[in-house]
Amino acid sequence: MLVHFSKYHGLGNDFAVMDARDLTATFAGVLGQRLCDRFRGIGADGVLLWTGTLQQPRMTVVNADGSIAEMCGNGLRCFVKHLLDRHLRQADALDVLTGNGLLHCAATRGPDGTVATVAVQMGAASHAPERVPLAQAMPLLDQSVRAAGLDVRLTALSLGNPHAVTFDAISLEDRVRVAPLLGQHPLFPQQANIGFVQILAGEAPRMQVDVYERGCGWTQACGTGATAAVIVAVESGRMPRNTEIAVKLPGGWLAIGVADDGQATMRGPAVHVFDGAVDLEALLAADLTC
Repeated sequence: MLVHFSKYHGLGNDFAVMDARDLTATFAGVLGQRLCDRFRGIGADGVLLWTGTLQQPRMTVVNADGSIAEMCGNGLRCFVKHLLDRHLRQADALDVLTGNGLLHCAATRGPDGTVATVAVQMGAASHAPERVPLAQAMPLLDQSVRAAGLDVRLTALSLGNPHAVTFDAISLEDRVRVAPLLGQHPLFPQQANIGFVQILAGEAPRMQVDVYERGCGWTQACGTGATAAVIVAVESGRMPRNTEIAVKLPGGWLAIGVADDGQATMRGPAVHVFDGAVDLEALLAADLTC
């Protein structure tokens, strides 16, 4: 069975978008592992499966390790670009059902008429232990967590998927060592994305964020991770509300703001890379161990 896909990236965070409206979801995990393999597949951080309808599309995020993520900000921008460029060419806005609920997305088209950037209403974050989720009754708010001999102050929150953010000054060497251990810490029974944040100098509000994502490791960019970092920065008084904050990630810049009511908006690019097709049955049945 030949299934078509389109490859996109948002600041280097790359995905294969696939129309799964006529497919069974039982293949999703293996598909993610095999299609995303950077040596034996096309290479990607995840697969974005489109189900529902054009009027009410649903995005399911399959990580490179086959796990299902509740939400992906960079992926959502790519998903919206795909639908607006290929199926809804007269539209510039779309509501998409995600693991974090129905999210409104507004696109800006470039000179060639295709979508260049997408602004996503990310919603408000939750610190509730059952939403993150946490293996403790109280929220994790700027609390010290020990891993690999380091004490790291973390704030945990959910944007549909679980995040833990630190503003501690941690060397690159220590980050590489401690990030996987923090992401799989017993505090996080379903693991968490770990964001390392640095406030950048200058008149305009700017931050640098590096995220270790559950399901795919270090990525060029993480939209929900960057948004989580800005929310914590605003809540803690490090950054202003009602101001678009420039966030630097390894793959480029996002613009993120948090309103008085806690609602966050993320704006950034989405880029089409190439189109392809895969024999789904052959891919799922292939022995890739040799």
